[in-house]
Amino acid sequence: MSFFKKIAKHYVASEAIVQEGRLHKSVIEHGSSNEDEKLGNVNVDVEPVDSDDSTATYTYVDLSLHLTPEEIHYRETSKWFKFKRFLWDGVGRHPKEQTYLLKLDFFFLSSACLGYFIKNLNQTNVTTAYVNGMEEYYGMYNNQYNYVTTAFTVGYIIGQIPSNLILHRLKARYYLGTLEIIWSILTLLMITPGKDNIKSIYVLRFFIALFESAFFPAFEYLVGSNYSTAEISKRSAFIAISGVLSSIISGPLQQAILKRFAHSGIPPFKWMFIFDAIISFPIGIYTFFANPNTPSTTDVWYFTHEDRLVGLERRKNAKAQLNTRVPYSWKIIKEFFNTWHIYVFPLMFLAYNNTCSAIGNPTFQLWLKEDLHTSSYAYNTWPSVVFAVGVVVTVFIFYTNDFLGGKTNVYIVSSYFISLTLGCIFLAIWDIPVGLHWFSYFLVGVPTAYGQPGIVSWMNRLLLHNDMKRNFVIVCTNTLAYVTGAFVPIFVWNTNSAPRYFVGFTYTAVLATVGLILVLLAQYLALRDESRAKEKDAESEEQNFSPIAVNQKE
Repeated sequence: MSFFKKIAKHYVASEAIVQEGRLHKSVIEHGSSNEDEKLGNVNVDVEPVDSDDSTATYTYVDLSLHLTPEEIHYRETSKWFKFKRFLWDGVGRHPKEQTYLLKLDFFFLSSACLGYFIKNLNQTNVTTAYVNGMEEYYGMYNNQYNYVTTAFTVGYIIGQIPSNLILHRLKARYYLGTLEIIWSILTLLMITPGKDNIKSIYVLRFFIALFESAFFPAFEYLVGSNYSTAEISKRSAFIAISGVLSSIISGPLQQAILKRFAHSGIPPFKWMFIFDAIISFPIGIYTFFANPNTPSTTDVWYFTHEDRLVGLERRKNAKAQLNTRVPYSWKIIKEFFNTWHIYVFPLMFLAYNNTCSAIGNPTFQLWLKEDLHTSSYAYNTWPSVVFAVGVVVTVFIFYTNDFLGGKTNVYIVSSYFISLTLGCIFLAIWDIPVGLHWFSYFLVGVPTAYGQPGIVSWMNRLLLHNDMKRNFVIVCTNTLAYVTGAFVPIFVWNTNSAPRYFVGFTYTAVLATVGLILVLLAQYLALRDESRAKEKDAESEEQNFSPIAVNQKE
């Protein structure tokens, strides 16, 4: 065996180099060879690799399919095949890629969904507790609920950017798993403040948010790092749905707690925090074992050496940046501000996040409780129907979006803002028929399940080629959304105006209209960039095939 072949084989077999996305470092340093070295069933091209070059022609694993004309005809005409492909996009792929995608969906997606579930359960439990005894226990009659929300939001804002810069340098599974365990402990401590110590609630909510702040942008970044543009939407949707499920479960769980612990020495609403902590802790442990990091840094136990090569090949085929450990610098960060993404998407997500308050605040529950005078069972469980409908709609929308190539985000996000605008206009009027009142809460509640994945998967798809920029834009997008959330609710969702909230619903209708304008602007700019890229490619091809270029090659 030649000297170069020995070097190539040695370094391709090294998992440490796979984890750093530098499979062929030795070949780069000592010279290159165009011959392939076969390692088991893996064909690895030992051509020199630039990990930042998404247009390179090297191959980690051959995932191409060699279909017969009969198989091609079956795939094009069979409704059963198309239905299976609709349900799971791994159908019809290379067997090695199918195995990889199954593992990724089972472990990574379950970890992301469980983590986001407990994160949102921790956020919604305060709202649920507020209408189930917390208000009376702490005497929260002068906007203290909004102060609790503000304390949480401030902690969330402060923690996001530093946390995700740390994530860019550490193993995601260890970092995020540790954060989950810490916030579960802090949630348990929510039972300790006495009646005259609501300030401790503010402090605890601040630190819970500080440790939760990295979670959402981190997992959305990892979704974009592990899936292709045609796979992202439904995975982002599943993560969002898991958050919605926490809203569905929170009310009925509190109702069950009220019934079971009505005569407990601890106020029943505090048992909600105990159960949240019990649920959260093992999920944090699970994250240690299930989160795969990125394809270029993964060392997770369930991926074989071949699986890791498949992950890199998928990223290369998607024309995505492979090396996810490039250090940040001021020069790189300044370049992020040279395109429209860093300006439009954060404002759009701010509009989404703030308009969610129309259902995120206990608007629906307080209407049922104070205007319709329903029982605790009704105002704790009936709102779950709104979120359940949102789950069904979201699944259908994003399965369809991925099946169509992931290019309908503009319509999905537009429908969110249109629904919020109409629903909030009706609720601002308030003196409307009861049936229209019900319908309005569905208009402002159901779309909240699909607005978030619609925006985030759109960002992931447009910025797939630049890993650092994608991470930075996602973090800034989520951070800005919470900046206004730190003080706006105190003015527009003043609890003294409950349950009418005229200012809150009017503000939300206006903000949703602004959000719709931003969606149309983003679509225009995205199409403009796509058109420019096509023109550039056409010019490049024309130059390559010009008579002068051909003569020079000859």
